[in-house]
Amino acid sequence: MPDNAALPDGITESIAIGNVGSIANQPAMLSNLMYANLVQNTNLSQQNAVANQQAMNQLGISIVGKTVNLISNLSPMEAVAVQKLDTGNDVAEEIAALKAADASGATAQSPSTT
Repeated sequence: MPDNAALPDGITESIAIGNVGSIANQPAMLSNLMYANLVQNTNLSQQNAVANQQAMNQLGISIVGKTVNLISNLSPMEAVAVQKLDTGNDVAEEIAALKAADASGATAQSPSTT
């Protein structure tokens, strides 16, 4: 290569300074990139935690709703079955009901007969 094709010293020096500058800034750029990745991963992790918590809350609400619905909606047959389980004696219940009806009727008529 002939000498007249060589680059001037000012251009060579500016290219060398530019290369040194880019090499010197590389650790700071890599550090910033690493920090940005860390922030993004932490953000995604927290979003996943909140989504899982929301899903568990919705599941809990539906379980409580179904349980309350099951307890509060008794059919007449279930209500009679519960009453029979409590007392166990249908004949005694009928006699007590008749006595109560007779007593209430007697007390209601007694003031009018006197």
